[in-house]
Amino acid sequence: MSETDCVFCRIIAGQEHSAQVYADELCVAFMDIYPLGEGHVLLIPRQHVGQLHELDEATRTHLYAVFDRLLAAQRRAGLGLEGTNLLVNDGKAANQHISHAHMHLIPRRPRDGLRFLYRLFLHITGIFGFARPMDGLRRQAARIAAEMETPAKAAGDHDVAAITR
Repeated sequence: MSETDCVFCRIIAGQEHSAQVYADELCVAFMDIYPLGEGHVLLIPRQHVGQLHELDEATRTHLYAVFDRLLAAQRRAGLGLEGTNLLVNDGKAANQHISHAHMHLIPRRPRDGLRFLYRLFLHITGIFGFARPMDGLRRQAARIAAEMETPAKAAGDHDVAAITR
C-alpha cells in the first residue's frame, strides 16, 4: 500500500477529516471514527510503516511515552477511570486492516462487556459498523487534548522528555 492509498497518511497530510487529540514531529493521535467506546483514540507514527517493529527504537519509545500521556489525559478527562485496553493489531494475521502501524487506547466502563465485544467483533471482521458523527468525536478530542496540556508533574505523569532521551 502506498502512502497516497493510506487513510492514516491522508489524515496526517490534512487530506481527510479527523478529530485530532495530539500531534508532534513523530506522531499523531486522533479519535477512532468507529470507536469501541467513548474516548477511543488511535495513536500513529507520522512515518508510514506497516508494523511497529519497522520504526526506529527512538520513535517506538516516543510512541509509548505519548501513549502514557494520552492514557493519563483520558483519565483526567473522566474516560477510562475503571480501565483501559491497549489494542495493537500489528500485522495482517493480527487483523490489522489499515497497513500503517497504530495503537488503540480504549477506555472501558464497568458492565460494557457485551457492547464492547460486539464492536470488537465488527472491528475484527472489518465491518466496523457506522461511523460516529465528527462533531461528537471532536468534542471528545477537545476534552482529552485539554488534559494533555495539563502540567505532567501536577498529574503524576512521567516526564516524556526524560523518557525519550
